[in-house]
Amino acid sequence: MAIIIKNKINIFGGFMKKYIITITILLILIMVFIGGYFVYGNFKTNESNDVETLKQKCTAEIDYLSSNIIEIMNGVNNIQYSNYKVVDQEIPASESSSNSESSSAENTQQGNTTSEENTINSSRMVTDTILNARNSDTKWDELTSKVEEIYTSWTTIMIDLTSLNVNRDNLLKFNNTLDSITKSIASKDKSQTLINSADLYSLVSSYIKDFSGDNEKNLVYSVRANILYSYAYTESDDWQKVIQYIGNAKGDFSGLLNNQVNNVNKIDIINKSYILINELEQDANNNDKDVFLVNYANLMQELITI
Repeated sequence: MAIIIKNKINIFGGFMKKYIITITILLILIMVFIGGYFVYGNFKTNESNDVETLKQKCTAEIDYLSSNIIEIMNGVNNIQYSNYKVVDQEIPASESSSNSESSSAENTQQGNTTSEENTINSSRMVTDTILNARNSDTKWDELTSKVEEIYTSWTTIMIDLTSLNVNRDNLLKFNNTLDSITKSIASKDKSQTLINSADLYSLVSSYIKDFSGDNEKNLVYSVRANILYSYAYTESDDWQKVIQYIGNAKGDFSGLLNNQVNNVNKIDIINKSYILINELEQDANNNDKDVFLVNYANLMQELITI
C-alpha cells in the first residue's frame, strides 16, 4: 500500500513538474509576444513618422521648384505681380538747388547722394504695367541664374522623391527638360523657353501626385500646370492650344469648386480664380494677347495663395 501511494505521489509530482514547466514556457512565450508586439508597434510608428516628415519636406521642395519655374516663365515677359518698380535716375545738382526745400524733403525720403560729377543719384517709384514691361528686353542672365539654382538643388530633391517611390521615369526626365530650358534661354528663344518651362512644371505637378494624399493641393498644381501651358502658347499665337489648356484647367478647378465646404477660408480666392479662368478663356477666344497677360498675372497671383 505504501509503495502504491509512493508511486502515485511520484506520478503526481512528475505531472506537476511538467505542468509548471509548460506554464512557464507559455508565460515566457506570451511575454515575448507582447514585447515583440510593442517593439514592432513602436518601429511602425517611428517609420510612419519618418515617412510623414519626408513627405512634408518633399512638399516644401516641390513648392520651391514651383516658385522658381513660375518666376522663369514670368521673367520671359517681365511679368511682375506688383504695379510699381523702383528706378534709378541722375538729377543735375543745379536743378536740385533750384528748389532747396523740395529737394531737402526728397533727399530725406529717398536717400539721395551727391556724386563727384555734380549730379544727384535718386530713385523713385514708377508704374510698371504688364503691357509696358512685356515690351522691355528679357533679362536672360537673371533667368539663367534661376535655372542654375534649380540645378543645384535637384540632386537632393531627387533623392528625397525617390525615397517616396515617385515614378522613376518621370524623375529622369527632369534633367533633360531643364537642359532644354537652358538651351532655349541661351538662344534667347522666348517661345521655346516658355514651353520647356511648362513641361518642367508639368513634371513637378506629377511628382506631388505620386506621394501626396492632399487632393486639393494636387488639383491646384494641375490647374497651375494647365494655365502655364496656356500662357506659354500665347507666345506663338497658338490659340487653339491656349483654349485647350484653359479647358483642362477649368475641368480640374471644378474639383475645388465642389469642395468649398472644406475650403471655407479660401472661398473668396477660389471664386475669384474661377472668374479669372473664364476671363482668360474669353481672351483666348478673342485672340487678345495683351488682356490675356494681364488676367494671367492676376490669376497666378491668386492660385499661388490656394
